[in-house]
Amino acid sequence: MLFTDAEDFNSTLLNAPIGICILDADTLVAEIVNDKFLEVAGKPYEAIYGHYYWDAFAEARPYYEAALTGVVQTGEAYYADEVELMLIRHGQPEMIFVTFVYAPVKDKAGKVKRVAVWVLENTRQVVERQREEVAKNAFKVERDRLYSYFMQAAAGICVLRGPDLVYELVNPAYQQILPRRELSGRPIFEALPELVGSSIQEMLLKVYNEGESWEMSEVMIPVSEYEGGPTKERYFSFSFQARRDEYNHIDGIVNFVFEVTDMIRVQEELLKAREQADQQRRVYEAITSGTPDLMYVFDLEYRFTYANSALLTMWGKTWDAAIGKGLRENGYEEWHAAMHEREIDHIRATKESVRGEVAFPHAVLGKRIYDYILIPVLNEAEEVEAVAGTTRDVTEQKMDELRKNDFIGMVSHELKTPLTSMRAYIQMLQRLNQQNREFSAGMLEKANSQVGKMTAMVNSFLNVSRLESGKIYMDIQEFDMARLMGEVEEESKATISSHVVVFDPVKTILVNGDWDKIEQVIHNLISNAVKYSPAHSIIEVSCFEEGDMVNVSVKDRGMGIKPDDLLRIFDRYYRVEGSQMFSISGFGIGLYICKEIIQRHMGEISAESVFGSGSTFTFSLPLIGME
Repeated sequence: MLFTDAEDFNSTLLNAPIGICILDADTLVAEIVNDKFLEVAGKPYEAIYGHYYWDAFAEARPYYEAALTGVVQTGEAYYADEVELMLIRHGQPEMIFVTFVYAPVKDKAGKVKRVAVWVLENTRQVVERQREEVAKNAFKVERDRLYSYFMQAAAGICVLRGPDLVYELVNPAYQQILPRRELSGRPIFEALPELVGSSIQEMLLKVYNEGESWEMSEVMIPVSEYEGGPTKERYFSFSFQARRDEYNHIDGIVNFVFEVTDMIRVQEELLKAREQADQQRRVYEAITSGTPDLMYVFDLEYRFTYANSALLTMWGKTWDAAIGKGLRENGYEEWHAAMHEREIDHIRATKESVRGEVAFPHAVLGKRIYDYILIPVLNEAEEVEAVAGTTRDVTEQKMDELRKNDFIGMVSHELKTPLTSMRAYIQMLQRLNQQNREFSAGMLEKANSQVGKMTAMVNSFLNVSRLESGKIYMDIQEFDMARLMGEVEEESKATISSHVVVFDPVKTILVNGDWDKIEQVIHNLISNAVKYSPAHSIIEVSCFEEGDMVNVSVKDRGMGIKPDDLLRIFDRYYRVEGSQMFSISGFGIGLYICKEIIQRHMGEISAESVFGSGSTFTFSLPLIGME
């Protein structure tokens, strides 16, 4: 092509729809570089223009330097079509596909003066074509495998191709029905003219045109064993299913056929075959859809390509609404979706399985806990092409474990109270004068009483049959609250010297309950009051009737509780946080145990507090005859 002047030439090159770079033939220095060339190269203009070509494209030099030199020396163009090339683009190595030409530009004497580099990137087209080819090959492999099964099947099977319904596959069982007919490669209505105008022809055309499967049972067709021969009435059962290509377009029909002429014999065989088919179908459905486990498959773009019925139920979605969608579109929270995407990336990179545990909201059952495993699905090249997953609901197991932990916590906390009291008695005895034997005997009696209580507790805890869902067994008997409060007062005076514990007088009040458990609650409340109030401050303990209930309250003048903490003070493992709490031991289970014990007695427990001024804990129990 000739140009009238250099300006036209340059303008044409710079605005060309493909990448162009003009090199001086002697120096291979870039004299013209258009924007399309820079777009493909992924390099700035100043890195190419005015520079030696192979300085700008050092990564490609080992592969194409000889070709470029050959163009300069021979004057013959070099053409490369859709070659894979690694380029440093935007500072990063990147594999791309390009079509390019090293074209000589000669003067009138035929000498090569310049070399025009014409380049067009084909990465997207090549990758898409490769994917299509992989899909086509995979589809063909699956179809060939299916045809192999067809050829071994006992039932007559044929595959009809295209709108003319040409026999593409005829298995031995089908050929045996028509042993003297030439079928392969012929249209069905040419090979079997007896079908023209029959209900079979109508149904075949309907299935091909509309894609709806069709079955016909015990249909009488006059058929001869060979073309042109005499016909006789024969009975057949048919199943017609549309065959679809890799683009989901109907391209043929799969025909299952059974001859049922011998009604008794064939009916029995047909029934048996159907029972076997039903059994196989039930097994398959049980494995893929009937399992309570959640089964699913991701593609490498994090989209669901399969989800069994259990998973669809959990989502509250249909197949059409869920398949092909990502994690977030199916209701996963951002953190949850991002976690699984990282796991899929890890599996893709390492081919290693991933196992984990996660909480996720069920559409019907609410929040549940799931154990899951994700595994790589490898193709024939041992590359990860998908990620399959199975998830199991382990909520009840986790709840059992939580109840077990609660029970262990309760046991530990309940054993601590008598042990603490016993230790205090023994320490007092060690400090007493040996001559004060009467007082020592009293202390030993109290220590022995506490050991007895602890032994009774251990026996109760170890008797699993007397536990209910991790809760403590209650030994309900009638007793007088006045006697119980008297014992608590006596023990408090003997063991608490850091505070002044004042007990209000108590009259006889009869209740039905577990003496030791109610005593434990009172000791716990007093112990908390001691821990959270200043030394030598007053703690008031009272027991009084109110209506049909007896109330026990413990009031301190301690640090108090903030309103937000007061709402959760009886929750399991909850502890008030703050700098003043660091020196106070505990696991946040004492008040929870108190609540459990009181509620098991059909009572109530509550707390009132003014932050910085103290707290009052109160529990109530029904009087006898009021339960």
